[in-house]
Formats: sequence, C-alpha cells, structure tokens
Amino acid sequence: MTHPWRKKTRVWLAGLACLLLVGCSTRVIYYWLDVGIVWQLDDYFSLSSSQKRLLDQEVKGLMSWHRQHELPRYAKDLAALSRAVASPMTPAQVSRHLDATQQSLTRTLENTIPRAVRLARTLTDAQVDAFMKDRLARQQEREQDFAKDPKEKVLRESTEKMNKRLVFWIGEVKPAQAPLVARWVEWQYEMMPPWIEYQRAWVGELDQLLRQRASSDFEQRLTKLLAEGDGLMDGRFTGYTEQSRQRTVQWLSDLSGSLDLKQRAHLYSLLKGYASDFEQMTQGK
Repeated sequence: MTHPWRKKTRVWLAGLACLLLVGCSTRVIYYWLDVGIVWQLDDYFSLSSSQKRLLDQEVKGLMSWHRQHELPRYAKDLAALSRAVASPMTPAQVSRHLDATQQSLTRTLENTIPRAVRLARTLTDAQVDAFMKDRLARQQEREQDFAKDPKEKVLRESTEKMNKRLVFWIGEVKPAQAPLVARWVEWQYEMMPPWIEYQRAWVGELDQLLRQRASSDFEQRLTKLLAEGDGLMDGRFTGYTEQSRQRTVQWLSDLSGSLDLKQRAHLYSLLKGYASDFEQMTQGK
C-alpha cells in the first residue's frame, strides 16, 4: 500500500513484495531471490556469459549484505508493528512505521546502485535499445489502457483487487469498511494521470541516462534518478508525493481504527509470523 512514486526499478524488491502481499513461504522465496533476479535481468537484457557472471557475483554480494544487515531490522520492525496493530494506530504511529520501511529501502538502494552501475557499464547499445523499447512499449500500453477504460470499470476492478489484498491482511472486509476501500480506490484513480505523466518523464530520463552510462557522473545521476525521481520536471511531482503519503498515513490509521477483534488478531498473527520468519533467517535457519 505504498504510494506509486517510489516504484522505481528495484527488481529484487518484487520478491520481497511477494512475501508480504501474496503470502508465499518467506524463506523459500527469500532464498531464491538471487536466482530470480538473475533470471529477470537476463530476460530484460539477454546477457552475455561474462555479464551473467558479473551479475551473479553482484547479486550474491547484495543478498549477503542484506541477510546480515537488513533481515535483523525486518524482524525487529515487524515485531514492533505487530505489537502496534494490537490497538488502533494514530497517524503518528503509522508514519513512524512507514519511515522505517522507507529507511530500509533507502539503505538497500544505496548498496544496490554501485552494483547496478558496474553491470550497466558493460551493456551494449543493442541491449539498451531492446530494454528501452520494451519499457517504452509498456508505458504506452499503460497510458492507452487508462485512456480507453471507463472510470466505472477502473474503480470496480481496483475495488476487487483492494478487497482481495485486505482479505489477506485482515481476514475479512466488513460492510462498514466499504467506504474506506472506496476512498482509497478513488484516490488512486485521481492520482493516475499525474502518475502516468511522471512515469513517462522518468522512463525518458532513464533512457537518456543509459545512453551516457560511460560518463564519470553516471553513478551520481542514477542515484538521483532512483532516490529522488519525483524531483523531475522542476520538482512538479514532489507535491503529489507528499499528498499521497499524507493520505496513505491517514487511511491506514482509519483502517486500523475500523478493525474488530477478529481482524486485529488476524493481522497481528500474520505480522508476528513474518517477524519470526525473518528472525530465524538471521540465525541461518
């Protein structure tokens, strides 16, 4: 339930999202992340054997660092969150936990970018051309889909998806919580046009940057694009980022306050289980 502005090209995070959104076996998914990343990037770029060796080395280094430094934090943060959700959470409490998540993503990004730069410098023009052609085609498809689909259809499908996510997290969506779901879905629809515009600008910036991957400031510019991408186009998207965060914090607080004892127990148990899984993984289990 994070706002869309931070959905950057962090391929490895797709696996962690799977852990938290679809209930996969935590350890199974985590221990296969390195393989999944290599497969995904090879699919994107059709890597040579030497590039695959470099990628494998970098991914193994990233995952080793992540297991040592981030998994203990995950266990601690999720344990704290499980205790917090036992009672209705204030916006300030929600904000603190979101900050912890963002800090973890930032640390991981800082460790990932130098590795990504080393790989990017080995890419050929043909590999970059193929990758960007695919990215631009996907962007165009998103824009066309949004333009052609009636609002009623988009809201209906988004409501169904949101209800499914909530069922996973809280076990059941009560009729009294339908207005909360409707509010979230309406917000997402409202944000879609500027988000699409932002994505178009961001992909364009990435295209230009990859064409200059041999430049001495490539790492610095890539870091800025990934970490501060909403500052594109004279910072016009930054306001949307803050607005989205404020809405998310308030909505999560309202949702927390709406939970009954059964829903709260379901969420507590789920988070406690994830915390336990990460704790065991820090011990090599």
